[in-house]
Amino acid sequence: MVEKFIECNGKRWRALTERYVLHAVTVFSPTQQKHKLGYKQPKICRYCGKDESTTTFREESHAIPIFLGNKTIIDELECDQCNHHFGDHLENSFAAYTHPHRPLQRTRGRHGIPKYKAPGLEVSAVDQSNLIICVDGEGGIDALEVEGKNQLRLPLMRQPYYPTAIHKMLIKMALAMMPADDHRKFNYLKPWLLSKDHRPGLSGSVPIIEWGISGGVNPNQITCIVAKVKEAFKGSAYGYQFIFQYGNFQYQLVIPLPEECGQRKDFVYAPLLLPDEHFRAFGPSDYQEKHFNSPDRVRGEKLSILLQYTSRHSDAPAQESPAE
Repeated sequence: MVEKFIECNGKRWRALTERYVLHAVTVFSPTQQKHKLGYKQPKICRYCGKDESTTTFREESHAIPIFLGNKTIIDELECDQCNHHFGDHLENSFAAYTHPHRPLQRTRGRHGIPKYKAPGLEVSAVDQSNLIICVDGEGGIDALEVEGKNQLRLPLMRQPYYPTAIHKMLIKMALAMMPADDHRKFNYLKPWLLSKDHRPGLSGSVPIIEWGISGGVNPNQITCIVAKVKEAFKGSAYGYQFIFQYGNFQYQLVIPLPEECGQRKDFVYAPLLLPDEHFRAFGPSDYQEKHFNSPDRVRGEKLSILLQYTSRHSDAPAQESPAE
């Protein structure tokens, strides 16, 4: 089963690289040299179009949110006004959506690794290798044990979020990573990104692919790929795709050109951006098709996460890794 998954993953990679030119940026450590998008280019905001005569560029704008561990990819063509807008209206929802997982993945944000707190359950990280799980109530942590396996099943809940804000956030990240000549093709999306409401703005778009990756991963690694279709495949495949992997998740979405809205083209699935050895160690992973196109705030969304542990000691940090 694992080898079949690895074979399929390889086929996806070959299909993607056959049809697309890939522009990739990878972060390996929060201490590595900063990668500045738009460095030494004229300061014109790529989103609102304002220059230094009408806005400011004093703040450090993170092309990928800092709460996902990005202290490396900095966008010098995002003005302070747009930076504040994205933080207030897009990042807050994406932070809420990803929050239950980030403590488990040991994702270090601006203020360190966050905690997960809920009635009867608290998850916190000692460091990027060890977790402390505190359980109150009948049965304690034994009530979470999966019988016959070194696994715990954690019942978690997301904080409230707006689905369309997550779609906008992923599109915004994709535009930030594009060369200037490419992102100008998507000027029609920018008023939607800058609007304060949460109405869906894309018609006929394909679902967003969300992979849940099994096993322990590097909590500091982030990979972003903008895939631009090759000339020979323009008629059959979507023009641009964005692939984004951090922690135990990978997202893939089409960034539709105006002329593609409402059209059906071939959707080329990307491979999971991890080495074969990872799947041999932790088994295959699976994905869901997500439709982040609702303007209604989602509240009380429940999750169930499996943690695989190698050892368990009372009153000591548990060494765990997500088993999803």
